[in-house]
Amino acid sequence: MKIKEFYHSENEKELLTHNGLGSFGSLWDLKGRFIEEPNYRRGGWSGIVLHEIVLQNGQPLKIIIKRQENHTFRSILHPLRGTPTFYREYKNICRLEKFNIPTLQPLFYGERRINGNTQALLVIRFLNGYRNLDDILTEAGINEHFDLKSIIDSVAEMAAKIHSLRIQHNCLYGKHIFVKTEENGSADVRFIDLEKMHSGLSRFHVAAHDLGALFRHAPWPGDSWKLFLQSYLDKAGLGKKEKRLYTILREKIGKKRKKREKSA
Repeated sequence: MKIKEFYHSENEKELLTHNGLGSFGSLWDLKGRFIEEPNYRRGGWSGIVLHEIVLQNGQPLKIIIKRQENHTFRSILHPLRGTPTFYREYKNICRLEKFNIPTLQPLFYGERRINGNTQALLVIRFLNGYRNLDDILTEAGINEHFDLKSIIDSVAEMAAKIHSLRIQHNCLYGKHIFVKTEENGSADVRFIDLEKMHSGLSRFHVAAHDLGALFRHAPWPGDSWKLFLQSYLDKAGLGKKEKRLYTILREKIGKKRKKREKSA
């Protein structure tokens, strides 16, 4: 049996060890209920368990334990056996951290090869107090007094920030954008589901791809999409390519409307 274990820091290692979870085996064998049905694809499965541990000061801390088996992606470096998708996600979390971009907070990543199967674990802190953007936009569509401005501006700023680095999220849906509103009215934004994130050809191309996906899949109420796009463009500084981005997104909007009319 071959095992790889990466603790995100010595503090995280001490925390997990303090709770009797200082090894791959202890985390894999921990009993818990999947918070949603495991995803069976790529020739394997992947699932998420919510668990509560205790900090050294006695305070509780919720963590997410993501488990998968034979759930891999193939690349030039690993064309046959592939690499666990959670490893790709962990590397992308580390990548965003290097650019000081707020993201998920990992504690541990590990993988092992046992009985011909590849198992992988990614342990992260639960995003306590956060809601996904889809739920927020849906509520705003029902409550006309809901103030979306700070949320829209914060999400637009985060998107513009990763795109300025030529990073494409590649699955930028509202359910993958988590927001926590503070008492002072500001909003903290975290992008999740980073396993497909990669570098794009140009800042413009990653923007066109991600924003197109975000428009099509999120339930934007009223003129909130226009407000978001204007906020994004103000922060992104795309200059001469601004009109071209508008044109591409307008075409995507038109296609979505035609589909709605056909299904109506």
